[in-house]
Amino acid sequence: MNMELQQSEFEHIRQKIYNYCGINLHEGKQALVRARVMKRIRTLGLSGFSQYLKYLEKDKSGREFLSLVDVLTTNKTSFFRESQHFDFLRNEVMPEMKGRSVKWWSAGCSTGQEPVSCAIALLEQKIYKKNVKILGTDLSRDVISIARQAVYPEKTLGGISETLRKKYFQPVEGDRYVVDKDVREMITYGRLNLQKPWPIDGPFHVIMCRNVMIYFNRETQQQLVSRFQDMLEPGGYLFLGHSESVAGANSGFQNICPAVYRKV
Repeated sequence: MNMELQQSEFEHIRQKIYNYCGINLHEGKQALVRARVMKRIRTLGLSGFSQYLKYLEKDKSGREFLSLVDVLTTNKTSFFRESQHFDFLRNEVMPEMKGRSVKWWSAGCSTGQEPVSCAIALLEQKIYKKNVKILGTDLSRDVISIARQAVYPEKTLGGISETLRKKYFQPVEGDRYVVDKDVREMITYGRLNLQKPWPIDGPFHVIMCRNVMIYFNRETQQQLVSRFQDMLEPGGYLFLGHSESVAGANSGFQNICPAVYRKV
């Protein structure tokens, strides 16, 4: 069994992923690609990367390519991640929402912690669940499946106070917790490739796309921000990760605090 990833094989995988979803697997990602693709090779009982790429090309159903996408996409997340954003939401955004219906979008929601955190924050601010629709989307089928189940190991609840845990999470078998029904009913999940057409309806009051654009090149980032701008209502908010920013060419946004932009 040959488990060495040749440069040509890495380039082949890299190009396929970039063409499909815009993720830029640069040279420094070679070890990561090797480790993650090996999982698929072992699962399929293949002899190495060369045989895997042949298998990938022969699979006309496209199922194996989607499995490749699943293993190569990074899905690090946590509840109430980047707490300054949630402070801003509570203090500035949510007071504007009292008495009106709004849509939120968590783009790159991973296993659901971000939309669940948003739903809990809204309920805590006495914003009725019937007035808010939260959409959670991600490229990975695996993480969307987990998000829909809304069951999380106890060790992942570290960012949640004991009060909120008792209020919004119910213990189930195996040191796991299921999210309360009121929270679950506020969120709709779906698989979405940000580089393809978006079969969704706006406008949104809030779009959160945090720690996603770091995987794209500058051109793709600018295109994505422009599309988000089109999907926001006037005065709507775009939240990015703290290492991300709206490029100067996107003058339709005002930077109002770190990694938070408001549509002009």
